[in-house]
Amino acid sequence: MPIMTKMRDNMPTILILLVVAFILTIVFEWGMDYLELKSRSHDYVGVINGRKISYQEFIELVRQRSEQEKQQTGKEPDENALNRIRDEVWNSLVTQTLIEEEIKRLRIDVPDQEIVEWVKGDNPPEFLYRQFLDSNGVFNRAAYEAAIADPRNREIWIQIEQGLKKQRMQEKLQSLILASVRVSESELFEKYLEQNLKINMEYVFFDPNKYVTDEEANITDTDIEKYYNEHSSEFKIEPTRKLKYVKFIEVPSSKDTQSVIAELEDVLKKVHSGADFLDLLNTYSETPTTEIFYKHGELSPTKEEKLFSAKVGEIVGPFSDFDGYHLVKILEERNGNDEYIRARHILINIQGNDSTSAINEAKEILSKLKRGESFATLAKQYSKDPSSAEKGGDLGWFGKGRMVKPFEDACYKAQKNQIVGPVRTQFGYHIIQVIDKSKREIKIADIAIPVKISSETRSLIYQNAQDFRYLAQENGFIKEAEVAKYQILETPAFTKDGVIPGIGKHPALNRFAFTKDLGDISEVFPIPEGYGVFMISEIKKGGIRPLNEVKESLKPRVLREKKMKILAKKVLEIRKELSDTDPLQKITEKYPDITIQTTGQFSMITSIPGIGRDIKLNGALYNLQSNIVSKPIEGTRGYYIIKILEKTEIDTTAYNSQKDMFKKQILQTKKSQFISEWLEQLKKNADIEDNRDMFFR
Repeated sequence: MPIMTKMRDNMPTILILLVVAFILTIVFEWGMDYLELKSRSHDYVGVINGRKISYQEFIELVRQRSEQEKQQTGKEPDENALNRIRDEVWNSLVTQTLIEEEIKRLRIDVPDQEIVEWVKGDNPPEFLYRQFLDSNGVFNRAAYEAAIADPRNREIWIQIEQGLKKQRMQEKLQSLILASVRVSESELFEKYLEQNLKINMEYVFFDPNKYVTDEEANITDTDIEKYYNEHSSEFKIEPTRKLKYVKFIEVPSSKDTQSVIAELEDVLKKVHSGADFLDLLNTYSETPTTEIFYKHGELSPTKEEKLFSAKVGEIVGPFSDFDGYHLVKILEERNGNDEYIRARHILINIQGNDSTSAINEAKEILSKLKRGESFATLAKQYSKDPSSAEKGGDLGWFGKGRMVKPFEDACYKAQKNQIVGPVRTQFGYHIIQVIDKSKREIKIADIAIPVKISSETRSLIYQNAQDFRYLAQENGFIKEAEVAKYQILETPAFTKDGVIPGIGKHPALNRFAFTKDLGDISEVFPIPEGYGVFMISEIKKGGIRPLNEVKESLKPRVLREKKMKILAKKVLEIRKELSDTDPLQKITEKYPDITIQTTGQFSMITSIPGIGRDIKLNGALYNLQSNIVSKPIEGTRGYYIIKILEKTEIDTTAYNSQKDMFKKQILQTKKSQFISEWLEQLKKNADIEDNRDMFFR
């Protein structure tokens, strides 16, 4: 039975798919109970509402996820990838555990018969359906039913049914928690207006800073205190901590470097003994050979210098480059169609419009060069191109189209070693020397081995951190760091469960900071760059910031609030002088300094021309009638008086035809947001203990 064989071959994938996708955006890719990985050890990676996650369970799930990634990428996950995978596994365990608790609390169940009817019904589960499609994409019902009836598949079907039961329970939980999510008629209509309503209007804008003076507002200490009391929740501060710390960065040692060099030297000996270079490349190099012919400027500066000066058949290295060590053989060479230039220059900027002094300075430098002074020395002294000046003006190799036209033309016209200029470009005046010209292209075989930190070096770095921690506890953190000449860093203040500046998200370190006392020294913690030893350097309790601390920052707020209240009365008086149908221009008869502005036609989904985005104003525009002067409208920046000149009519037919589409869009967004908030609240209320830092460093 080929289909059943295919199904058995695909069972790992099937089982992963069966561990149910939770609502909308949350996907769980690893099982728990049905993998029989319940905690049997006291070595707990973490505890989620009393559910203990053993090291064995956690590491098995990490192994499964790592294996999936390896199959997808073809590479073993490195340490950074493993850290990410551990985070993904942990977050999935937390989420799945909390969801299963909710299913249990709400007594959600799925009878066995419901699963049987689903599997044997007209519309079987999607993943099963796909397993029994023939080469024409047609569902083979006979093969499907035969597989169900085959007693050899009994254990497989038991596992499938358990997974389907979990899926159905989570679908029922989804239905239950989203039952209250609705889309009202007003939301649908607002969505329609947002996309279809077009308005042309004229308006007067009243800026509180223009129409109300500071003296008129006259804020007092009483005003500030009243504002402070009414908005006290805005001045709530969370408890914060600061940490001093010493970093022990994981970098390869000289021994690690020497090991790579020795390996390449051994390769070189094998080549000299008759071994084929390309065979050795396939064995030793982490990057395969290519059929590419490299042009000047396409290799790193180090390779450029070493390889283009070598002959065909020559082996260059071992030598160091930015990505490790290399042993390179020049396989072939040829003359390409394009000529490449290597040049250096001295750039003299033009200050303002004073080109005379710039050209005179350039000519003086040119005279020095003609007298035999060093180009490189003069470039370092005079050139205003800092990136090349420090290299004696050397720009490296470049082809056509890489430099501005006047500079490029001068280089291609010049002979090798010729000094030309001054040449004017948009950057200033250039004195140029063409160092070399070439059409040569080379094909290479590169045995590349990066220098990686060894386990021995990593252990030594960790031991250094442990030694420092011990001595810091004995002799004091600051004193011991100074004796050892370690740099002491300090974090800015951070809150509980927040990101620690300079370190990142680190639950274990955060827990240390908020459970220990001032001056306490931490254990050695893993950090992104290696390891760190920390000392609590500041503790600030939470609460409401006192008035004296925020008083100065409140003054602009209170002043604006008071100005807006005064402005509201002034604008109302101006509005009273107009009838509902008067042109807005009538205002200027009495107030000539007031400007009437027109927007032109705009859509509500875009910003308002001349105004920008203003949620308060947008909300009011929906309800305004055409050719009627509005009452004063409070916007974000001030007050408005508006007259709608033109407003598109509502197309009832179009609205009714689009309602279902709008409803799906809004409902999807609301459900996604509701689920996200619901899940976050579950996590916030949960008792979660994350001890992963004790197992992984």
